Amino acid sequence: MPFAAPRLPRALLHILTVSDREFVRDPANGGQYKPVDTAVKSFWGVVLPLSNLDWKRLPEGIYTHNSQKLYTDDPVVIKPGQIIRDTYDGQLYTITSELAHNTIHPMLRFIVEGVVKK
Repeated sequence: MPFAAPRLPRALLHILTVSDREFVRDPANGGQYKPVDTAVKSFWGVVLPLSNLDWKRLPEGIYTHNSQKLYTDDPVVIKPGQIIRDTYDGQLYTITSELAHNTIHPMLRFIVEGVVKK
C-alpha cells in the first residue's frame, strides 16, 4: 500500500461476495437451464449510485438506469460477467466493466448492473 494513499471510509463498507455463474440443465424441471452460482471470494466494498459527473463522462452504451458503481480497497480480482452479492441486503449485481485509476491508487471501481429481485 503506498504511503498516504486515499482509503474508503470503513463505516461505508460491508462484506460482498464474488460468484461465478454457470447454467446447468435441470432434468427434473423439463430440461430447463437454471443458474448456479459458485462463491469465489469475499471482500469489503460498497455499491453507490452513479453521480451526475459519471453520467457525463462515461462512454455511451455502458450504463442503464440500473447501473451503479462498486468501490473496494481490497486487492480482489473481479472480471466482467461475475455476480456480486451484497450480504447487507442480499441484492445481486452483475459486473459489466472496470473503471481504471492510475497505478498508484489502491481503490478499484467497477460498473455493476442490479439484478431485479423476485
